[in-house]
Amino acid sequence: MATKRNPYAIKLQIVYAIAQDVAPILAEEIDVLGEAFRSAARNFKCDIISTATGDRWFEAVLATEASFNIPKAMTSLKTVTSRAMNGARGSNAVFWAPGYMVCSIGDPVNPEEAAQKLENKGHKK
Repeated sequence: MATKRNPYAIKLQIVYAIAQDVAPILAEEIDVLGEAFRSAARNFKCDIISTATGDRWFEAVLATEASFNIPKAMTSLKTVTSRAMNGARGSNAVFWAPGYMVCSIGDPVNPEEAAQKLENKGHKK
């Protein structure tokens, strides 16, 4: 049986922080933020693996191609989510702090299998 090949080569973890003078993200705003992010992400070749939200941050893990245009995507995603949050709050203030954090991540390994491989490479007596 043939296995389905994932078309995306890398996973990216993205973290945004809200601006210092902006009120924390409320529980009832999490859906607004998540839906705005999903809506904006449809314009890019990526799959959203997961999202998480804290009082002062938003995190997403994306699967995408190695040629993913990070600066263009981050600007678009921050703009769309900022507009959505300001719309929900009736504000026009800067929502996100400047910048963002993006790092590539891999798949987690099975710790038991990894330990066995490491053990087999250990010192011989």
